Amino acid sequence: MTTPAGSSIPAPPPSVLQRPPTFRHKATRQLARLRPTRPQLVDAGFTVLLVTLALIGFRTTFFGLGWLWVGLAGLLVGLLVSHVTATYRAPGVVTLAAVAAAYLLLGGPIAVREDLVAGFLPSGATFATLVHMAVPGWKELLTALTPVDSEGPYMALAFLFGLVGSALTYAVARRWSGPVVALVAPVALLVASIVLGTLTPAAVLLQGAVFALAAIGWAALRSNRNRPALQNGAGRTTRAVTTAALLAAATVGGFFIGPHLPGADDTQRTVFRTALTPPVDVTQFASPLAGFRQYTEPNPARLWDRTLLVVQGLPAGVPVRFAALDSYDNLVWGAGNQASRGEGADAAAGSSFRKVGSHIASEGAGQEVTATVTVPAGGYRDVWLPTFGTVTGLDFAGSRGDVLADELRFNVDTDTGVLPTRLAGGDAYTVTARVSVAPAQLPTELDVEEGQVDVDVAALGFLDDKVAAWTDRVDGQWEKFVAMARAMQDGAYTDGGSPGDYQNSFLPGHGLARLQRFMKSTQLAGNDEQYASALALAANRLGIPTRVVVGAMPEKDGTVKGKDVHAWVEVRTTDGVWQPVLQTAFLPDRNKKPQQLLTKSEEKKTGAQVPPPAANNPPSVLQGPDQAQNATQLKNPPKDDQNPLDPSTWPDWLRYLLFLVVLPLLVLLLVYASIRLAKGVRRRRRRTRGATASQVTGGWRELVDTARDLRMPLPIKGTRLEQARALEEHVLGPPPEKPSPVVDGALMGAPAPSSAHFPRDSGAASPSIEEGKVSTRRLELVSLAASANAHVFDLDEPTPDDVEAFWADVETARQRIRAEQGFWQRLRGDVSLRTFRDHLPDGGGLGPALRRTSRSQGSRSQGSRGRGSRGRASRTTAPARRSRRGQKGDA
Repeated sequence: MTTPAGSSIPAPPPSVLQRPPTFRHKATRQLARLRPTRPQLVDAGFTVLLVTLALIGFRTTFFGLGWLWVGLAGLLVGLLVSHVTATYRAPGVVTLAAVAAAYLLLGGPIAVREDLVAGFLPSGATFATLVHMAVPGWKELLTALTPVDSEGPYMALAFLFGLVGSALTYAVARRWSGPVVALVAPVALLVASIVLGTLTPAAVLLQGAVFALAAIGWAALRSNRNRPALQNGAGRTTRAVTTAALLAAATVGGFFIGPHLPGADDTQRTVFRTALTPPVDVTQFASPLAGFRQYTEPNPARLWDRTLLVVQGLPAGVPVRFAALDSYDNLVWGAGNQASRGEGADAAAGSSFRKVGSHIASEGAGQEVTATVTVPAGGYRDVWLPTFGTVTGLDFAGSRGDVLADELRFNVDTDTGVLPTRLAGGDAYTVTARVSVAPAQLPTELDVEEGQVDVDVAALGFLDDKVAAWTDRVDGQWEKFVAMARAMQDGAYTDGGSPGDYQNSFLPGHGLARLQRFMKSTQLAGNDEQYASALALAANRLGIPTRVVVGAMPEKDGTVKGKDVHAWVEVRTTDGVWQPVLQTAFLPDRNKKPQQLLTKSEEKKTGAQVPPPAANNPPSVLQGPDQAQNATQLKNPPKDDQNPLDPSTWPDWLRYLLFLVVLPLLVLLLVYASIRLAKGVRRRRRRTRGATASQVTGGWRELVDTARDLRMPLPIKGTRLEQARALEEHVLGPPPEKPSPVVDGALMGAPAPSSAHFPRDSGAASPSIEEGKVSTRRLELVSLAASANAHVFDLDEPTPDDVEAFWADVETARQRIRAEQGFWQRLRGDVSLRTFRDHLPDGGGLGPALRRTSRSQGSRSQGSRGRGSRGRASRTTAPARRSRRGQKGDA
């Protein structure tokens, strides 16, 4: 700077002219970018509405409303994450990583709320639960008995659904402007909520009509937003009338045509829950009826006078149920995986053993009571859970409460629970149920259903003689059942007697061979096992659905001893209720023993018959000489040949490592390699397809796409020279004050400069290109753009050597541009898809000076006449034709 007198004054320092922005100013400016615009608020509002409507599909899956608040919390978190990442234009991979981090960090305190440190910090157990529920947890939810509790690990699924749903919907809406593509995610979420739900629709009106109207309205707003400004007012009345007509047609079609379309029948609703097989097969567990003699006297188990259970809070006269057995395989009565519901198509339509929570959805009449069951030391120890009435709730306590609750599988049709880990001394649980006092005597009238349970009635022909003799004088199904029950009371009772007693000939079991001897004898003789089994089979033979129940009648103080354990039957009535018929209605007096002389006579006539061993009998010395071997096999079951490729046989750390670390990394590498491969294929096509001038144009487009992937600003309608200057200014700073003479010459159509501006053969002058390092700060992009213009606008086609040299210079320039960026910027450029989504002009248009020159030369050529003037005109307009040819090659 100089004064009027010519004296020089030192320039003020840069800090005086312009102060650098402070950190606070930068942070404020970055935070201001997060303020949503009006279109963004509209997109966020429709995201919340559509995802909430999709979440409503879980109304019949969860109990209460706790799941809804957890899902809405996940929705808001996902919306916030996607808004931040979209505002700062982060790649999609970063958005996915942020969603995963939010799920792991916030899923514990918001959803699971178990094993937290200080009540809000997730622990290692919390992370393990969240990861487990995100991968196999969906299958566990589908196999659980609905509705499940709105607390515990299943809440992680509601949180994950809302989190991923909102993040995906809003992120797609922010990154793509199409009106339809934004609806893909919410529609997929709606379908997922339906197929992951139950057979009972959650909210047909909300998930049908309201969701459709919201989706159509959002699509219309986005379409109108993307319409050019000059067309916003054109045809507004026509569009309104068309929209109204379409909505009216859709409404009429939905009411009149919809009910007749495939899948409209609510009885044939398709959900995943009905297609999955329960993970627990209860037929692998021993039937409690097969080991009934362990509760009798005398027996080596010594359970006759031992306290098995203590039940507090149960009204007198209400029996405790161990298991309801509704399947007979000609050897043993057992609990079937599917509860029989009657005759015909409904015979196997019952529910199965599924995982349940503390609340169980079941219907039943009676008084609602809550009682506590405690197992004393040395007491009840079996896989069948003692319950009573129609169970509506189960809550385990004690040190093993969580383990037992997680292992429990319950059948709501039979009110039977199974615990593979077995109950042990010290375990306690609370049962909430609707109970009724079981009548000690048979009712005089009862409307029973017709059909049978899972029994092969064709194999029961040996019952016909006795049944016919007992029922030939009565009419009616229930009257015949009563006649059979009363006739059985004329028999004798025996538990097999003490060692050396004559009653040893009466063996345990209730297979066909044992029951055939029981029914063919002159006098019936047995205990609860034989009488209840024979009565249930005889009733099913007559077409009365009857099942066997093993349980106990607690004493006045609530204790249950071995002598209180009995077997009785239940008959299904026409209103779907299983009417209990206690053992007192068909069992003879316990003191009435079989006649000794009659027993010997029967042995001479029939011979000693040993029934086949019952399937899956529990360990008991009363089951035959192979008991020691059976007990050994139960303690040390034979190991099956494990498939090393089965992930369920791998250790937990290996599965977590493969599925949570290695597999996601492989997926990311596959995505990365696919994008790089697509860009490589595009680069090869540009380099080898079309005329040589088009190949030159493709080389410059490759350079421009590299800069765009790296998020470098480019003039949208600029020429190649303008794009080159913009790139050099962005990478290296402001350009020099005087333009290069070479550039001006090239601009006016001078011959293409050689590749000397990117020397490759000279050792000293060649810049050393390494990833992240460069020995010179000159990019020479302006010279490269001038070379591209010279090749494209020249009258002669560039030779293949010229194309190879130009592409070599392009590759060198690309490496130098990438070398100026950091690692993460280069990685983001590698996975960027913006050059596939939209296209920027390649800079092949004429600059202002060249356009003026072309117009002036064209006007002079039109004023000339003769062959010479026509020849000049053709030469002067050649650059324009070559420009159009270059642009056509780009297309």
